[in-house]
Amino acid sequence: MAGRYVVKRITQDDIDRTMTQFPLAVWSGLAHAAGVANGGGGVFQGWTAQSRADLSVIFTGAGNLADRNNLPPHRYLQLPPGVWTAAQTDYIYSAYWPNDLHRPSSAGFGVVGLSPLASAEWQSGQKRESLRQQCIAGPVSIEVYYLGKKEMV
Repeated sequence: MAGRYVVKRITQDDIDRTMTQFPLAVWSGLAHAAGVANGGGGVFQGWTAQSRADLSVIFTGAGNLADRNNLPPHRYLQLPPGVWTAAQTDYIYSAYWPNDLHRPSSAGFGVVGLSPLASAEWQSGQKRESLRQQCIAGPVSIEVYYLGKKEMV
């Protein structure tokens, strides 16, 4: 499963505040845990030099991934669909973590497409508005690799 957006890191406080503002939001279990079958005939390796290098490709755009099989463990912040309340909009527009939203260009990463309005906002550099428009169109999954400064495990 790939997210519509990716954030390298988020803090526990950010998760707690997001879950308070979006009561139907979900913080997923661990994906790509070490030793779990990867669907490609092997197992996920966990946090290794290779998985860190593949993660670097996602955030720097320097190269392409063949597939998601070597990505390190991560979780998903899933926001429910719907029009945001004024409080939810204020929260997202004041929180820091939406500044770090990414949409990797590597075809092997397999980022999930955006709605036309969300895509237009993304293309114009409006990350928060892209996120808001995508929530209006349907549920949103944000892939996260670090909780604070710690690798997801």
